[in-house]
Amino acid sequence: MNSSQRNVLLIAYDEHLILSFLYCLRKEPGYRYYLLTHKAKSSAGWSRYLKDVHFYKDYSELERVIPECLRKWDIDVLMPIGEKESLEVSRNRETLEKLCKVMPLTDPEHFKIATNTKALNQFLLKQELPLMSATLDLDAPNFENRLETFPFPALLKPAQGAFGSGIVTMHTKADLESYLLKNEVDKEGFYLQEYVEGNDINFNVICKDGDILHYSYQESPPKQLGNYNKNDDLIFKDDPAVVETMRPMLKALNYQGVACIDIRRNPAGKIYLLEINARFWGSMMASMTKAGVNFPLLMLKLTVDEIAPSYQRKEGSQLSLQSFVKQFLGFKWPELKQLKYWPYLNDPMARIMKFWYQKFK
Repeated sequence: MNSSQRNVLLIAYDEHLILSFLYCLRKEPGYRYYLLTHKAKSSAGWSRYLKDVHFYKDYSELERVIPECLRKWDIDVLMPIGEKESLEVSRNRETLEKLCKVMPLTDPEHFKIATNTKALNQFLLKQELPLMSATLDLDAPNFENRLETFPFPALLKPAQGAFGSGIVTMHTKADLESYLLKNEVDKEGFYLQEYVEGNDINFNVICKDGDILHYSYQESPPKQLGNYNKNDDLIFKDDPAVVETMRPMLKALNYQGVACIDIRRNPAGKIYLLEINARFWGSMMASMTKAGVNFPLLMLKLTVDEIAPSYQRKEGSQLSLQSFVKQFLGFKWPELKQLKYWPYLNDPMARIMKFWYQKFK
């Protein structure tokens, strides 16, 4: 590893995650950042913090392309940001570690369990950790009988998904039966889950050998049934109950590295697990600026076997643009830095090009 300037290879598709990651590391001296992505029009390529970018066409190429990039750029540190990229690196860890330092990642078997909600629920039940609300697998041998007593409203969910995509709301048993009759549904790839009203929580962690080293907690207001999109209104604080509830699960998975765990708290205060995102998350900049926890930097230091920088977890809030305007019109005078867009000004060309590519696909 070079003593003066170290080269870091990032692997990711989502440019917002890439740009957020780079923002969090922008003040750390002694590193140069390179990107491997298969998004042809990635605005991340315009970032002031990237040295170079290599584009590939399909995930199936990663096993070949990663070593090529490691050698071409003389990479010292490998850090996959996305979920699929992380799994590929985990699968080939033994080979890649001969070429550079590799970010801690959960072993492939437990990684696939953690990121498949249906498999995760089955795993947790075997561990006597009933963390999810009532579920019913569509391919269960006694599906019809169990459906008779299943609580509705419910959600028909893909076992693997992201950002709430693919979820269908079922208000009644009749709705589900009608939907299954009219649509070809992969019964192995979907399951039914009881809908729980309440607040959305993101519990973000860095783990080593299943132990939580660093974490942050953020909560957003309740959503209406049918709204499964992300929420930019966030409250950052601490919640020991969430930490202790999630700790046994992470230990059982022998979890390694970063995760964004989606949780729902019902009006009575009971906590339910929704899913594990085995990757960095969209609000990681806010985790740093509002909660005081710089996850990319902590992960980088852990990867290169250096002491983690000291920090103090703090409370804070982030406003969506809609909430900001509403408060402003109500003469409450919110601060501009409460918007998630404030850090975008630090890497303006990349953010402008992200808007441009989205507008003119």
